[in-house]
Amino acid sequence: MGKRTVRKSSRPAPLSADRVRKGWPGPAQTRIRLARSEDTDAVDALLDTAGVQLIPALRDAIEDGTAASTLLSGLDGTTSTFFRTTARSFAEQPTAQAMSGVSLTLVAAGQEDQVLGVLSVTAPGTIIEKAIEQGYEVPKALTLGVAIAKVHGLAVADTARGQGIAAALLKRAWQVYEQLNYFVLYGSYENGRDLEAFYTRCGYTVLPAGEGFTLERVGVPFGIHAGPNECVFSRWRPRR
Repeated sequence: MGKRTVRKSSRPAPLSADRVRKGWPGPAQTRIRLARSEDTDAVDALLDTAGVQLIPALRDAIEDGTAASTLLSGLDGTTSTFFRTTARSFAEQPTAQAMSGVSLTLVAAGQEDQVLGVLSVTAPGTIIEKAIEQGYEVPKALTLGVAIAKVHGLAVADTARGQGIAAALLKRAWQVYEQLNYFVLYGSYENGRDLEAFYTRCGYTVLPAGEGFTLERVGVPFGIHAGPNECVFSRWRPRR
């Protein structure tokens, strides 16, 4: 009788909170890991080259060890427990603190643990504010923070560019949010920056400058808008 062919799953092994904290081997002898308190100055300096900085409440959360806490607890539990934990945190904590719990800041650390790359993904503050303006009750608007995540900033040091670090940071962040059943990860960049090919290779759809997309798939009656010189990119979880 012939050997049975075992089909390998295309889905990666589930992540644990410990894996995200400790990280993964990255390109150019880096390690992709969760940002730590000692990283914040270097992270801000690097993000500044991309025209942004850490959201102040998120910086505070990284420094006191509570950043991404809700995400991490979700990785070690189930989707249901993640939703319940998030709902409780939004009900019991100040909004900025609760949003830091579902925000993820990853760094690419070099051999001497220096920060060579950073990706900061946050709760979709603008979308939540717009939902409230549209008449959503605050608790309902905040639940969008467990369906949608935004790339706040992505930057790599000049000396480390061209080695795949930015793509590795995006890959690991996507694994976290996809495992927690987020619907979409999105962001934007200025039209003058030649980034369409990069985001396309990383699995994102890049829209022409000034175009946005709807959020009908998450039951939201409005969408993401872009300025005339802004390009929006997005990656949706495959339909199941």
